[in-house]
Formats: sequence, structure tokens, C-alpha cells
Amino acid sequence: MEPWFEVKKKDVIDVLDKWKDCFPWGDHPDEKYSCLVFWEDGIIRMTVDQFYEIGAETYECLRFYTTFIGNKMEDYINLTEEELASKAYSAWCSGAR
Repeated sequence: MEPWFEVKKKDVIDVLDKWKDCFPWGDHPDEKYSCLVFWEDGIIRMTVDQFYEIGAETYECLRFYTTFIGNKMEDYINLTEEELASKAYSAWCSGAR
């Protein structure tokens, strides 16, 4: 499995920029993290920080920084800010290993 993979913009649900000012990020209110939330193979995934726009219709994502969000849109919509931050932090930590 290749470490980098492509996500078509038509499959993107959301692009988020969040402050690292709450648990579990610690207290880094001057730093941000970014999340790309997208559909892949019928499930919702999120890549944290390691994604880049590579054209008008495509992002490139690093698999090691990608995590599972859910099987349906409600799984993403119903995430609390704390749950989203926790999933993002876990994905970021897994990728950094």
C-alpha cells in the first residue's frame, strides 16, 4: 500500500482549521491543525495536517495521518468538538511514529 493517496474534491466533506487550544493537544493556542474529511470506499475518513492540493480537482493525503470517522454522514455531523479533537490528535500521533 502506497503511503500517499489521492482524494477527489467531489469526495471531500469538509476542510477544517482548528486551534490547538484544548485537550488532548495541550495548551498551544497559537498553533493550528488542519483536517481533510472525505469519503473513501463508502466510509468517512479524516487526514490531519498531511494533505496537499495537487490540482483543481484533487488532494494528496498521507495515509499514516488518516483515521476512520464513521460509516454515515451522521457519524461526522454528531461528533463533538472534543471527539473531533481527540480523533485528530490520535491520527496525528499515529502518523508521527
